[in-house]
Amino acid sequence: MMALFDALLVFILVLLAWRCVTVTDVFRAIVLFIVIGLLLGLSWARLEAPDLALAETAIGAGLLGVLLLGTWRALDAGERHACGHDRAPLPARWLAGIGSAGFGLAMLVALTSLDGHPGGAGELALNNLDAAGTEQPVTAVLLNFRSYDTLLEMGVVLMALIGALLCRAALTYQPRAEDVTVDTPLVPVLVTAFAPAVLLMGVYLVWAGTHSPGGAFQGGATLAGAGVLLVLGGRLHGVPHTALITRALLVLGTVVFTAAGLLLIPLEGAFMAYPPDFIYPVMLVIEYSLALSIALSLLLLFTGTHGLRRGES
Repeated sequence: MMALFDALLVFILVLLAWRCVTVTDVFRAIVLFIVIGLLLGLSWARLEAPDLALAETAIGAGLLGVLLLGTWRALDAGERHACGHDRAPLPARWLAGIGSAGFGLAMLVALTSLDGHPGGAGELALNNLDAAGTEQPVTAVLLNFRSYDTLLEMGVVLMALIGALLCRAALTYQPRAEDVTVDTPLVPVLVTAFAPAVLLMGVYLVWAGTHSPGGAFQGGATLAGAGVLLVLGGRLHGVPHTALITRALLVLGTVVFTAAGLLLIPLEGAFMAYPPDFIYPVMLVIEYSLALSIALSLLLLFTGTHGLRRGES
């Protein structure tokens, strides 16, 4: 029965992906993209990868979907419905189709040729969880075994925010009055009801990452979702200038992560090597600092501004 469900899920994903790139209406394409993200999260759950399922649902479907909808709202009325009318030449379409089919075939051959027996880096990581200071294999890899990669990923997030704000500075678009005011009393009530729960969920996901699915990226995305609710409800507004506290929070994760690695060198003799007696609290501090930086970066990507201030709603 589950095999039939999995086959149906794969078919729907392929169909939605095809419709997403061929539909001529921007709004429909965005909605299809959000649905694809949700179904991909379900797919990762079926593959018993709950961490990836949480990340895909929170970031790929949730927050990225909100970013796309915000971009759609900023478009002119004519641009919202002028997508994909000019078709590519027939040779280009044939070339793209052949290239995609060849890539898919190469991936199929590569996957079927993999050895199915256990071993390798995965088994090595599972056998050393006690030394990693956490019961969660994904967290152990991200913050201990492959901590360099996670540190570089934080730099990528920060560079993405800087690049987006630089591109935004060249635009002349100004927020409309309806973007910063709430016309119905229902929105503030919903924000008051749901924002604290989403905030608490984000804090919990960061803590849960030490022993179960969760972590800084999933928790940070959820915290950013709470911020998006506050922005949509008029409780937070974007501002063109950056306060010192905002800059500090943006680099907090990178600074704490790097400082922890450097300050512990005299004790452990290596960069990002943690003492066994303090490894859990050190990793927890790193996780929460990363989550705060990720949440603020994603929220500023949504507002398209350099800072935030409290609203009057």
